[in-house]
Amino acid sequence: MIDDSRKPQADAPEARNREQDDEEAQAQSVAAAARGEARLEDSDKKRSGDANDDVQDLVDHMRQMERSGRIDMDAYRGERSDDDEEDELGPGGVDDDEPRGAP
Repeated sequence: MIDDSRKPQADAPEARNREQDDEEAQAQSVAAAARGEARLEDSDKKRSGDANDDVQDLVDHMRQMERSGRIDMDAYRGERSDDDEEDELGPGGVDDDEPRGAP
């Protein structure tokens, strides 16, 4: 049998990837653990003292978007869209008429 010096030995340091030694930190392990966890229910809301305080909290808003299948893009209205797809963000997601930034 011919000894090939170009082939790394099994115990050579470069033959072992130490980043893969931690099984619990690997993406597939983290994803499997996340799938196994129970989902959150509606969040408990702390009262602000205002009787008219019926504002939807962040967790409830996220759950509503998840149930409806529609993602609320209002935070991006008026922002420049560098997306190649025209009208991806709807009529409110178009570029501003005036340039932004320092004059």
